[in-house]
Amino acid sequence: MPIRPAVTWGCATAALVLAALAASVPAGADTSYLKPNFFTTANADIVTAQSSFTEDFPNPSIAVKSEAWTVIGPDGQPAKFNTVQPFTQVTILEAATKAPGTYRLSTGERLGRVGPQILIDGVWQPFAPDREIPAGAQTRQSQTATVADVYVTRGAPTKAPVDAVIGALQLKPATHPNDVYLDKGFEFHVLLNGKPVANQRVEIWREGGAYEEPAYRKELTSAADGSVKVTFDKPGVYLIWTRLSADAPVGAATPVRSYTTSLTLEVQP
Repeated sequence: MPIRPAVTWGCATAALVLAALAASVPAGADTSYLKPNFFTTANADIVTAQSSFTEDFPNPSIAVKSEAWTVIGPDGQPAKFNTVQPFTQVTILEAATKAPGTYRLSTGERLGRVGPQILIDGVWQPFAPDREIPAGAQTRQSQTATVADVYVTRGAPTKAPVDAVIGALQLKPATHPNDVYLDKGFEFHVLLNGKPVANQRVEIWREGGAYEEPAYRKELTSAADGSVKVTFDKPGVYLIWTRLSADAPVGAATPVRSYTTSLTLEVQP
């Protein structure tokens, strides 16, 4: 049976109430991403990528730091980045790409801040730090869990890195991420602990989209089987991401986790 998420972004009423409390967190805030210097290559032996949190993709804001950085090679086996160099606003990484096939560059599932959520109009919403929680409000503790992925391919695409599982919340490609073309689009599934998530909101940003008129921001909703089909009106680099709250694993520091997972991909002409 498909999972219906415990929390997605709130309804308009909930958002307005939170705004009145000066305690809302923007839907697009603090989304992590990985962006490489190339997505496909014929013969490059190394790829360089940047990773950051952003509200304006791909402009970095806060460097991503992770204890779970990983590279999944063409054989499906995990490896380490050759270089991980964090700065204030961005982390720069290098990974070897000497063998032909697809490489998955990932932050891994990284646990972040712990904070309260507040129940507004029946919807659990994150409550901004250092804000006063109204008397009598129902709250619970939550911890963030984020994953950012990107795929790069030397030569022909391979599937093993796509099949690897990283984190609880997945954007599982049905179309190979390095085989996305303008006339074909991109299909993927939203999964939580391996099960499809129905009616989950997914947001899509385009590199340079903030300069368009109107600014490019696309929102889609997953089908009953968790599937999402994205069509594009122009080639470019896109960030696809989603966020939901769900029960944390047994023994976790908080009863709930706020999961955010992103995938960066290149749409070719």
